[in-house]
Amino acid sequence: MILALPFYFIVTKQWYQRRVRVRSSERLMQQSCIALRNLASQSTMQMRVTECEVLEPLYPLLRHHDPNIQTAALSLLHNLSILNENEAKVINMGYVPELTLVVRQWQIPEGQRHAAATLRNLATPQHIATLITSGVVEVLVNVVTNAKTLQPVLHEVTAVLAVLSRDVEAQSRLLLQLPAVSNMLQLFAHFIRARSDMKLVFYSLGVIGGISANSTLRDVIVQNTDIVAQITHYITPDTPPDLIKVVLWTTDLLYAHPTINNGVKSEMLASVTHLKAHISDSDVIGACEDLLSPG
Repeated sequence: MILALPFYFIVTKQWYQRRVRVRSSERLMQQSCIALRNLASQSTMQMRVTECEVLEPLYPLLRHHDPNIQTAALSLLHNLSILNENEAKVINMGYVPELTLVVRQWQIPEGQRHAAATLRNLATPQHIATLITSGVVEVLVNVVTNAKTLQPVLHEVTAVLAVLSRDVEAQSRLLLQLPAVSNMLQLFAHFIRARSDMKLVFYSLGVIGGISANSTLRDVIVQNTDIVAQITHYITPDTPPDLIKVVLWTTDLLYAHPTINNGVKSEMLASVTHLKAHISDSDVIGACEDLLSPG
């Protein structure tokens, strides 16, 4: 037994050295991703980093067993996806299913946030079909309605959904999960009523406005929530211009619904008339005039 001790010592030492090398290598991967992410905060550097062919070796890191490495890789991909020239590259390399998988898994919130933000960057008109085909819409609805979803993740997920919701195919997929959509709308109504997070109000109204183009989804919105009455409170000169434009756009889509009572409609028109008289933004004035016109 005593004679065997040197052997055990050598094996243990080699095992320890291998573990140290692996850990050092993993730390290096994480730090490299973070360093490149910081460099890729400007469009010029995003192009330079991409030219170094970083997208291909980055791909397997999205499934790395170490969540810190996975998150660092996702943060780098997030920054690289901001560059328009990279959209097609990221999509053609098969990143969308991987990003969708990360968004579905709530165990790593920071990685989830970066994955959703990347999908948001990729959700341009020429690539929306690819995202929808990958099942992104269904995943986003599930994440929004999951009580475990943290607020920063909720911001990004709702923002992606606001972009996709204007697409006819996305609306068709939402029609297949009406109970989940109804729950989501109840949640949006709460955000709008609470007024505690204006980002969520903005994105929630973006989703509501987008799906209002579909008559069935429009019925679900009006019949299951008090959203129409709630958004009237935002039609004031104090509401930020970007938000008031979304409010007026959504109001215009929902206003003519036959189930909205005349009292709410009268209050809405009075608010729009007051807003028009106290605002200088030409786009907002035009939106007010559209709402007030008899047609």
